[in-house]
Amino acid sequence: MKKILILLISLLFISSCSENNPKTVSFTISKITKQENDYLKIELESASDKNGETFFVFENKKWGEDNLHNLIKELTVLNADAKISFEKDSGWIKIKHPKHLKKLHLTYKIKQDTDSVLSVYEAFRPVITKKGFSAFGHNLFMLPKHLESPINIKIKWINFPKDYVLINSFGECNFYQEIKNIKTSRFHSSKFVGGDYKKYNIYIKGNKLTFGIKDNWKTFSDSTMVTILKSTVRSQRDFWQDHSQKYFSVTLSPSYEENYGNFLGTGLTNSFSTIAANNKDLQVENLVYLFNHELQHNWNGHTILKENEEEQYWFSEGFTDYYTIKNIAKNHIYNLDKSYFTRKMNEFIKKHYTSPVKEAPNSAINHDNFWSNPDYEKLPYRRGAIFAFYLDIKIQKATKNQKSLDDVMLFIKSEAVKKGQKINNKYFVEVVKNLFNMDIKLEFENYIEQGKLINLTAFFNENGFDFSPTSIVFDKGFKFTKDRKYIKEIDKNSNAFKVGLRKGDKIVPLRYDSNRPNFKAKIKVIKNKKEKIFEYIPKKEILIPSLIDTENNYQKLNF
Repeated sequence: MKKILILLISLLFISSCSENNPKTVSFTISKITKQENDYLKIELESASDKNGETFFVFENKKWGEDNLHNLIKELTVLNADAKISFEKDSGWIKIKHPKHLKKLHLTYKIKQDTDSVLSVYEAFRPVITKKGFSAFGHNLFMLPKHLESPINIKIKWINFPKDYVLINSFGECNFYQEIKNIKTSRFHSSKFVGGDYKKYNIYIKGNKLTFGIKDNWKTFSDSTMVTILKSTVRSQRDFWQDHSQKYFSVTLSPSYEENYGNFLGTGLTNSFSTIAANNKDLQVENLVYLFNHELQHNWNGHTILKENEEEQYWFSEGFTDYYTIKNIAKNHIYNLDKSYFTRKMNEFIKKHYTSPVKEAPNSAINHDNFWSNPDYEKLPYRRGAIFAFYLDIKIQKATKNQKSLDDVMLFIKSEAVKKGQKINNKYFVEVVKNLFNMDIKLEFENYIEQGKLINLTAFFNENGFDFSPTSIVFDKGFKFTKDRKYIKEIDKNSNAFKVGLRKGDKIVPLRYDSNRPNFKAKIKVIKNKKEKIFEYIPKKEILIPSLIDTENNYQKLNF
């Protein structure tokens, strides 16, 4: 999910705004098709800064992407002589103009700067083709920096065919939109798609969810995804006791890798954007997880804000992971049930307890580590999910199944709504103590702050769970060289060694799924200037306890 960024916000109602309001920024967008390429032409009108220098926000680096200023072509000031400069480090575009100029009228073009065949790894750059477009607000719209947020936005869509589908974070529109009192950061955190998307409107307790999907998919039908979305959103809103969001949009766009079912999702203003590889390897179950995890952030991540970003990832990501699989299993989304919960919890346990950073302290989950090291990136997800499971069971046992971790989550959400209370480590411990007279300070310090591992064997025994003392885990069997072209080291006890792979072998392409150790790995190597294919099951058995599918366990889980 890398990186996956969490920015869901509540609905900003579409409403009218005054033509003469100096805080109104107007955009006119037209799609131009030419033989050599396609682009979106954008005209912008806004009040200028009276000091003669107006800065516009259009970030050059965003969500792991660099050089986003390269998207802008032929930027021109139409109503004055002006000097334009791109300030790439700050993400601003400076326009120097006469001081007496009250308004600026600009025009520019946005062009796709990636290959026509998009991969998941280019998901945060715009796609603009003859058949349609897909782009985030921050790589479409320049916004004046000097206007104090919130501002008003007007958007006109011209020269589009009448049957052209337009869906974005602010509604499915009839080529004209007005958005009132929105912060610039929230407007930029939005998604706009158009063209050959199929549109489905879903209504949940009178509130509208618009689903836009492009292409015909190899592993599922549109109706399957509509059903998954409806059950996901309804069950989550029921859990959080919140059906206040009047409009929400979800878009699903394809990438075209031949292999691997890669997918990526991003929570945005009133919306969720997904891109996935449209091939036979894409698993619907993975999309079910993705939708449920990211849409949970509508509350845990937006309504419940973190006091310190990375310091509370154990809650915003880890507890979200726990409630993702709990919500799916309890509500039988995509016919997944209690066994799904057991399987996914075992997966969290196996991956955490075999991680090279499994005992790193919470303080090590900092910005640099999280965004540059995949092991640190997943650490708070798994550690937090396991601690949520541990705490949920303790609360249920202490209250004789009258209360659960659900009560903690709903209380924290209520405090966030009523008082603007943010989540922090001390506050969380106090909430649990106040609600249940349960002091978890030492456990929190050990398992979250210091990063010590919970003795799950003892915990399962103490609470009467049925479990196996061992687990089957993914084992590639070898380590790459730094350039990932050769086998640097190989375990002589591994299945990889048993089929003939050796240290120094040159890897050409390889195929395996670290989430499915029983999925056959297929490795092509060059030996003695000849290509040879090796196939094996990349797994091994280790001493990590795993839950078993039994009715006894489901009763313990209060399912």
